[in-house]
Amino acid sequence: MTRPSHSVILYLFVSISLYSQTDSLRIEESRPTFIGVNLDYGFLIRHTESLRDMDNSHPSALSVDLSKLLLTQEAWDFCNCFPKLGVNLSYWNWDNPDVLGNGVLAMGYVEPYFRTQKKTNIFLTMGIGGAYLTNPFDEGSNPNNESYSTHLSFALMAGLGINYRLTEKLNIRLAAKYNHTSNGGVSTPNKGLNFPTLSLGVHTSLEDVQYPSLSKIGKREAPEDKTRFSLIHFSGWSNANVGDKDKFYVFGLTANYSRWVGNRSAIMVGTEWIFDYSRKEQIKIDGGNSSFLQGSALVGHEFWLGRVNFSQQLGVYYFNEYRTTDDVYQRYGLTYSFNKHIFAGFNLKAHRHVADFFDLRIGYTF
Repeated sequence: MTRPSHSVILYLFVSISLYSQTDSLRIEESRPTFIGVNLDYGFLIRHTESLRDMDNSHPSALSVDLSKLLLTQEAWDFCNCFPKLGVNLSYWNWDNPDVLGNGVLAMGYVEPYFRTQKKTNIFLTMGIGGAYLTNPFDEGSNPNNESYSTHLSFALMAGLGINYRLTEKLNIRLAAKYNHTSNGGVSTPNKGLNFPTLSLGVHTSLEDVQYPSLSKIGKREAPEDKTRFSLIHFSGWSNANVGDKDKFYVFGLTANYSRWVGNRSAIMVGTEWIFDYSRKEQIKIDGGNSSFLQGSALVGHEFWLGRVNFSQQLGVYYFNEYRTTDDVYQRYGLTYSFNKHIFAGFNLKAHRHVADFFDLRIGYTF
């Protein structure tokens, strides 16, 4: 995981907080406090062959959190949603105590909520924080743990969920999340822990909550510019294990064309070229002369939420001389627009359930 990506999420936290502080006369504002308990269960991704000790590992967690829901006009104007800001503390059992030990994760998160006037509403969740991991790599006592080599690591989370309001205070929720821990390259081995999970939670507010009606604050208007053409540079680190190395630089260029199709959605087509130096090293070891470059076509969907953009893309390689993976892959991304032209964010590239790399990206919209 690239360390600069932490700054992007922190910027989003600060921005949403600032946008939510100003009182407005257009709706009756409130900032109710919630407390919650969550149970998580998932599986560890073995994204390289060297992580064979992760086979059949199913991590689970018990977590508690404290949050505030920002039912304010400024929050709505910022993202056309009502965001929740919170902190979460969780205890993780990695289901492999001899190698991976256990972990405690502390995380701050932001959750934009949609359809809040309905009993059933949806939310996106994004978090960043730190992890304490109990059993790091040691050449003598724990040589099989290639996932982490320090007690302290960064933690990153993103997901999508459904919330059901039982009463004016009590809510139950189900979320699908992708979680990642890494020490940011401070020490090796550092393959990281990548673990999709399902999370079931019960949350209650400390007071009755009155949700603003969307009819009072207006429908989402189409943006002034209904089409966007963007150029993007991205950089990251591949966790591929090639020879005696386990960290390789990856960078690339992307061109995207997006068009608004109503409500909060846009469809997107594009192309990208990827320069993954782990592939170059592998070709050298194999004694081949193939190009290590990869070119692909992209198609996908984007949520345009004010300055925030969530994207899901499917990529198909049209140039891939050295073939080591499927010809199709997925991308999941989050970006923030600083002004009309400049944006930045991070993205995950994966082949089915196997994570390829995270990248930090900066782009220009024409």
